[in-house]
Amino acid sequence: MSVVSRSVKHSSNYSQNTQGLIIAKVAGSIKKLGQQYQDATVVLYNKANLLPIAIRKPDKNGNYQFLGLNTDLKTFIVAFDKKQQFNAVIQDNVVPK
Repeated sequence: MSVVSRSVKHSSNYSQNTQGLIIAKVAGSIKKLGQQYQDATVVLYNKANLLPIAIRKPDKNGNYQFLGLNTDLKTFIVAFDKKQQFNAVIQDNVVPK
């Protein structure tokens, strides 16, 4: 057997800045033709580096939320229709509150 060593690699360039308040959230709902819709994938992106922060699936009522975010984080959300019947929907300039 050979010896295995592990080291921690810091990824602060790729994740959200954790120096601000971490008590905020982003919440919303997905609708398709005016009705609650659960067959979607919702992705929260960091505007600074365009990397995904988190991915959620809406509950049966079409609601989603992203918890534990910094209040100074600038984000945008993209919702993808799993059934691919509609184009993705983007909500820009989303600020956690």
